[in-house]
Amino acid sequence: MTVDQSTRIAPTVSTDALAGSESVAAHDISVPDYYRANPDVNALIVGAVVFCGDEILVIQRAAGDFAGLMWEVPGGCCEADKDSTVLAGVARELLEETGLHLRSIKRVVDEVDIPDHQKVDFMWRKVTFEVEVEEGHGLAAADKREIMTAAVKLEPDEHQDWGWASESQVKEKKWPKGTLDSLSLQHESILQAFRTRTG
Repeated sequence: MTVDQSTRIAPTVSTDALAGSESVAAHDISVPDYYRANPDVNALIVGAVVFCGDEILVIQRAAGDFAGLMWEVPGGCCEADKDSTVLAGVARELLEETGLHLRSIKRVVDEVDIPDHQKVDFMWRKVTFEVEVEEGHGLAAADKREIMTAAVKLEPDEHQDWGWASESQVKEKKWPKGTLDSLSLQHESILQAFRTRTG
């Protein structure tokens, strides 16, 4: 999947290149169609794993927000009025939360259903994708990291810090910035991304 570069502000996703992944292609449908095909799901969340070398981009939730100070990958709820497809929702959330532009969606990392204990018979689904971004694409690792790092711009109402985390730092929940705490679902998704990475 590639993002139409003429649409930087409201990203859309082209179906020109599926990267051979049936699991990704299955999400190239409208949000209403996704709910019709998955009637047990009431709300869909998408996440975007961005690798740079052997590290993953993580962002820290603002202190006053839900799960304040927790670390996560970029993502959020798909919205039928904003997202032409589920994959377009990945592009939008990535751009809104980090300022990075989606180049391609490589694979589904995991898919987890979460019952809402405050709403009867309400099911959330979180689908996490490994993605590539436009910034630094095709450059050597050091140059790519420099360009990607310079391009990250957080939405301060939602996130207050960010960084590149290694697998061992995620496992130990410690890194140079201090404690690397995540909600358990997010923690497992990040570790799954490291475990199943193909290259």
